[in-house]
Amino acid sequence: MNHRSTALDSLRGLAVFLMLIFHFTYDLWLFGHVSTSMKDGFWFALPRLIVFIFLWCVGAALELTHGRVIKWPSFWKRWLKLMAIALLITAVTYFTFPRSWIYFGTIHCIATVSLLALPFMKFRWARFPVFVAILFGQYGLNYDIVWMGSFFSHQSMDFIPAYPWFWVVLLGLMTGPWLLQRWHPEPNPVLDFLGRHALKIYLVHQALFYALFSLLAWWQKR
Repeated sequence: MNHRSTALDSLRGLAVFLMLIFHFTYDLWLFGHVSTSMKDGFWFALPRLIVFIFLWCVGAALELTHGRVIKWPSFWKRWLKLMAIALLITAVTYFTFPRSWIYFGTIHCIATVSLLALPFMKFRWARFPVFVAILFGQYGLNYDIVWMGSFFSHQSMDFIPAYPWFWVVLLGLMTGPWLLQRWHPEPNPVLDFLGRHALKIYLVHQALFYALFSLLAWWQKR
């Protein structure tokens, strides 16, 4: 494995590790085992940091894998896998959590921004202007695009809109190769494992946590 892929695995692994901490704590809160607020301070910032790392890695990986010539078979194979997982998440949460099912979560966002990034693989000059425009529109003018969340009466358990988060993907496209050529982290078996299996862990970890705490709640009521 080269330094670039090792660095990306480490970054993805870090995001997965932080995600496990956040969701474990969130489920503790959901089942009433902790009283800390999950909507402000550290616990408000942490999931946004996690999404930032994941989406930066999306941009960096696209640039490192494809560059100026998109390898279409490998791109579509991964994109179809992401879409299948996104639809599965929507279907499962629709029947399991009918009041908060996920209609556009992290995986939905990654699949969408991967498509949005394709024109910027060829028109590289447009990356920085669009990056600046998104930041200025969202955080300077407080301009929000109406998203599908407006069409549903409930709040999704996980909602990561492609706008404004696409700016992070553009940042990954622009800075990924530069950073990963200069950063050569020492191998970390834990982070490397988490990074290589990030998608699988993302798919199953919440189900395992929820089952664990449901079992604990059942045991306490005996």
